[in-house]
Amino acid sequence: FFAAPETEQLRLEMKDCIGFKGDGLRDEQRACLFHIILYTFSHSIVATLSFCLWGGAFLTASSFLQKIDPLDVSLMFYLELDRLIDLIERPIFRHLHLRLLECEDDPYQEG
Repeated sequence: FFAAPETEQLRLEMKDCIGFKGDGLRDEQRACLFHIILYTFSHSIVATLSFCLWGGAFLTASSFLQKIDPLDVSLMFYLELDRLIDLIERPIFRHLHLRLLECEDDPYQEG
């Protein structure tokens, strides 16, 4: 999703679609599309987390992390997590770095 040039338009559409949600019909459609794609990414925790971070759904990403059973953690999970960290450190996630530095009025609000 993040590396393929074919998905560039979708990436732009999904970028911060939950974090900066407004009241318009387009924002509702973007949020609906986010949840549909999130469901399709749910087979992989790393894909799910990266998509949540891209869309600005930080509380959702946190919920996924809290649901991980420590007994289910394996070497493959650690390797996937390492890939996620590498992905987050790339320039494509620069907007995420800036968003995490912002101070929110309500820390329990999504985005």
